[in-house]
Amino acid sequence: MRSREDITSAVEAYADTVLRACAVYLRERADREDAFQETFLRYARNDMAFENEEHRKAWLIRVASNVCKDRLKSAAAQVESVDAMQEEGEAPQLMGDDGQEAQRVLERQDVTRALGQLDERYRMPLYLKYYEGYTAAQIAEMLGIPENTVYTNLSRGKRLLKEVLSDG
Repeated sequence: MRSREDITSAVEAYADTVLRACAVYLRERADREDAFQETFLRYARNDMAFENEEHRKAWLIRVASNVCKDRLKSAAAQVESVDAMQEEGEAPQLMGDDGQEAQRVLERQDVTRALGQLDERYRMPLYLKYYEGYTAAQIAEMLGIPENTVYTNLSRGKRLLKEVLSDG
């Protein structure tokens, strides 16, 4: 079992990353939060030594991905509407700041929702590349697939993402 300081450090450093990784797979807020907690619980119970911070981050993303896949196998995810988000107080306010920041937040939410509609083979490489900034070689290593497959999935995924966004 890891020390309290180690766990706290990991949560502080990678909470947003793990939540975004969970959002790639899970649409419901409660499901994302459960997967987040499960990911850090597994981290707390794992006594593996990491080579560096990048290795620890990659491990957390991979575990979050696996936790989410397990959840998806057991239940179908439901699409959350903007209206439901507003009821829960999650939607951005559209007033003040001449609406530019709110527009950027809504656009990011649209992209995240569209990303969630893609097949997993496209979703995770796109997330790792454009949200986390990993290279194709790093993504290939993390996902255990050939680097050329990563390039193919990124290319096809971008095309499909554009289609989903233009239809929506």
